[in-house]
Amino acid sequence: MRFVLIGFSVAVAVGICVSAATAELTAVCRDYAVTSGHPDSTRIGVAVLRAGGNVVDAAVATSLALGVAEPYGSGIGGKAMLLYREAATGKVYSLEAMCQAPAGLDADAFAKLRRQDRYYGYRAVAIPGLVACLGEAHRQWGSRPWGELVLPAAELAGDGVVVSPPMYSLMRPKRNLLRRDSEAAAMFLADGETPPVGALMRYPALAATLREIAQGGPRAFYEGPIAEQMVDACQAGGSPMTLGDLKNYEVRQGSPLVADWEGYRLATSPPPLTGGTTVLATLRALEGVAGLQACAERNASYIDLVGRALLVLYPAISRTIADSEAADDDAAWLVSTEGADAARAAADQLNPASPAVPDISPGGVTADDTPQASTTHLIVADRAGNVVCLTQSLSYHMGAGVVAPGVGVLFNNSMSNFSTRSPEGVNYVAPGKRERSTIAPVIATRDGQPVLAMGIPGGQRIPTTMIQLLIDHLQLGTPLRTTFDRSRFHVVRAVSSNEPPNLIDLEAGSAAELGPQLESLGYRVARHAADGHYFGGGSAVRWTPTGLEAVADTRRTNDADGD
Repeated sequence: MRFVLIGFSVAVAVGICVSAATAELTAVCRDYAVTSGHPDSTRIGVAVLRAGGNVVDAAVATSLALGVAEPYGSGIGGKAMLLYREAATGKVYSLEAMCQAPAGLDADAFAKLRRQDRYYGYRAVAIPGLVACLGEAHRQWGSRPWGELVLPAAELAGDGVVVSPPMYSLMRPKRNLLRRDSEAAAMFLADGETPPVGALMRYPALAATLREIAQGGPRAFYEGPIAEQMVDACQAGGSPMTLGDLKNYEVRQGSPLVADWEGYRLATSPPPLTGGTTVLATLRALEGVAGLQACAERNASYIDLVGRALLVLYPAISRTIADSEAADDDAAWLVSTEGADAARAAADQLNPASPAVPDISPGGVTADDTPQASTTHLIVADRAGNVVCLTQSLSYHMGAGVVAPGVGVLFNNSMSNFSTRSPEGVNYVAPGKRERSTIAPVIATRDGQPVLAMGIPGGQRIPTTMIQLLIDHLQLGTPLRTTFDRSRFHVVRAVSSNEPPNLIDLEAGSAAELGPQLESLGYRVARHAADGHYFGGGSAVRWTPTGLEAVADTRRTNDADGD
């Protein structure tokens, strides 16, 4: 990495205009809106729209720029889950581009590795899907030349990104991980330390790689010199990844998981992702529950109702939803009327103080999803109702902590998302298998018209936060800005038998009496700092009679803009 220390309040204009300006958190727009995890990526997306591009064009440019501006959260070495609503037809498309285990993987040998080696380093790297996802979206629905959309990210990587206070706080905890890999340390650290606030971080190798992808198209990432350098690095680090793995990677296009709720139709991520199923199944289970409509702002009664539903659904989803043949049918049942009735009845029986959870589907629980995963999100929408709602990730912040020499690609650590405990489990690691994920973007319509697009990062917190935001805004009528600004809670999904199964995390700022009230209901309660790394920082766009309102979360470095 090359860095220059500048005053944080000063905007630096070099080529594409490197900016350290304060983010805009709410944008009221007439024609189109962009919201993403960083002001630089939002600005680039808006520029594409102003130049005549459509929402898919702008999403491609925003996504690639976001991987540069917010490198700890996503990038071309990672994955994506994209929802696209086409205004002309009203159809919502799903492009699933989760990372994939190498075809030559020895699953049993991988399962026996030390946890450290399964979570970090080259053996933790799975086949990246982000570039393929963007390429497929552009092929089907884009209007501007591919290279025109990629070059702004290349210029941003070459010109640099200013380290803001939130960016520093998100990167600093990963400095020890980055020190272990000389390429990662050279790219992201200065003398072994996180660059200070105000530093200008430049990524010349990544800039060159993006220029090659701009010229050669998406396949330039999966075949040719870039692919060869990535595979060489992975194999030298012990990964079984081959050139064939990259060449054969395909985006899975299909229908999103859909459910009707409170007069809205919600579309979200299908299996192998668990996040969408968790959101829709919980909302369906809570539909018509007496008392929720009368609950005050995320009070103890509200949290208890959500908590009971989640404690019932967590094990049911964990045992059924993954990259498996039956997952689509299982997800459809969980969000059906029959599934919602079963979950509601089980939640009524549940005593939070006694963690035995009534089963609502057969099979054994595999609690393998980790609580540390993190992501980033973007939305591009226009007044006509076209919208891209895209969540992208490296799995953990800074992924595997390794960078392929010569290409500047920071790799995901998505192999950590597989189970290595029970070979009979649906998410047990296997060659060619796709990871599962809590990612859960949502597009909501009513009477066939778009109402809301929303997404959030935050690992395990993604579904629980999305549930809160959707209930508050769509069901209880809370203004969108207020909905995002409220203190959050998280119903923790225990990932081992050593962890309490009834723990609720409360974000700092929650009412003081909330903890004792929840404890009196039988929950264990922990207070958690209001940091964007844990609770995530998402975004939303809603359609209004006069245009659009875009909202960016105050957590992290999010930004909203448009015209």
